[in-house]
Amino acid sequence: MKLTKLTILAGIFLLLFSLSIAGKKSVKEDHASSIKSNIINEELRAEIEILKQDFDTEKQKIQDYYTEEIEKLKQEKRLKIKSIKNEFGEKQKALQIKYGEERKITQSKPDRVNAPDKKNSIKNKTSSNNRNN
Repeated sequence: MKLTKLTILAGIFLLLFSLSIAGKKSVKEDHASSIKSNIINEELRAEIEILKQDFDTEKQKIQDYYTEEIEKLKQEKRLKIKSIKNEFGEKQKALQIKYGEERKITQSKPDRVNAPDKKNSIKNKTSSNNRNN
């Protein structure tokens, strides 16, 4: 019994210890934003803020440029795939015509319009039996 309690206590201690260490880790910031904001010299602080803003605008320009380029590449990829699909579809039709085979269409579900409705037929049978009695 003591061994079980000791094992559980040690497990809880290790879990809490690992969680406390994980909480101390922080996400790395950009170099420009990692400059301390508790600078006493106002002129230096103002220059650093301007520098941060310039960095952010340049970074955003780069992000926007590559986002546009990625969208262009995605659109180009879609168009190429569409043209390849059309090309192979035409080749497939040509092969089917060449060899004279029609593509057989199989229905996985029976046609519901032509098939009698089982529920209605059961209801009709029970209602006709009730009328006869």
